[in-house]
Amino acid sequence: MTAFDGGQTPPTQRMDAQRGSFRFWTEEKLRNADTDQFRHVNNAAIATFFEAARMEIFAPSSVNTLMNGANLAVVRLLIEFSTELHFPGRVYVGSTVVETGNTSFKVRQGMFDCVHDNCCAVAEAICVLVRGDTKRPSTIAPELRAYLLKNDDAENFA
Repeated sequence: MTAFDGGQTPPTQRMDAQRGSFRFWTEEKLRNADTDQFRHVNNAAIATFFEAARMEIFAPSSVNTLMNGANLAVVRLLIEFSTELHFPGRVYVGSTVVETGNTSFKVRQGMFDCVHDNCCAVAEAICVLVRGDTKRPSTIAPELRAYLLKNDDAENFA
């Protein structure tokens, strides 16, 4: 048992991020307001950049149609930080869907400093498709699954 983890076993495997492994990309501008008293970009701002990048996956109107009125709920979010970010600057955030279930999918993400092109944080989010009217999980339609996983049929929807 360690003081770090309150008796829990620490993760043994770090998430890896290679630029070529991401399908969707967005660029974010670092703002002075994103910094904290320690003069680096705060972890909450980084979580927001990851969120904005996940939403880019659903930006095309054709994808919104495939969602059939459903919304997304993040049920698990894991972020690993490897280097600090400082204002001013920009980051690129890459995202890719790596798994889908019946109503959920897993998104892996990497954040890269635009100046040095190094990976400063990685994230993994489990998202559930939720019906807007019932607030219950909604089945992922085959066409949406194809788009998320970039199957052969996905090109028709992007």
